Amino acid sequence: MAQALGPRLAELDPGNRDAYRDRTAAFLERWNAAISRWEQRARPLAGSRVVSHHKSWVYLQDWLSLQEVATLEPVPGVPPTAAHLSALLSELGADGGGADAIIRSAFQSPKPSDWLQERTGIPAVMLPLTVGGSDRAQDLFSLFDDVLDRLLAVPAP
Repeated sequence: MAQALGPRLAELDPGNRDAYRDRTAAFLERWNAAISRWEQRARPLAGSRVVSHHKSWVYLQDWLSLQEVATLEPVPGVPPTAAHLSALLSELGADGGGADAIIRSAFQSPKPSDWLQERTGIPAVMLPLTVGGSDRAQDLFSLFDDVLDRLLAVPAP
């Protein structure tokens, strides 16, 4: 997006063309370095099995090679029911061997993930979905740092 936005802003505001060019280049350099650093740090997460509260983590799961094994919502947007959670408990096993983590966003109720964690021992993790989604996620870079730190803090099975 920055590659498209920088030149467009320079076109709209030619008096500041050099500033847009320089800032876009600086951002892209910082962004590409951060991606390399994040991908290196995230390597241990590849193949981790997660239960998602909602289908909001598809891109993250794809990028980090996480395997979604179940969702807490029986249908996207429909709150988890007792019957669905009980079925998940049976599917994942009381020992929690069917998943490595349960992930949810800050705005989603922690009750379903806490319920499943209490019964399986699978760690429940709140991930900030966007900038401002946690105290630490104050910009795009700290958002990704926070998400990775939270995932990497989950004890290995």
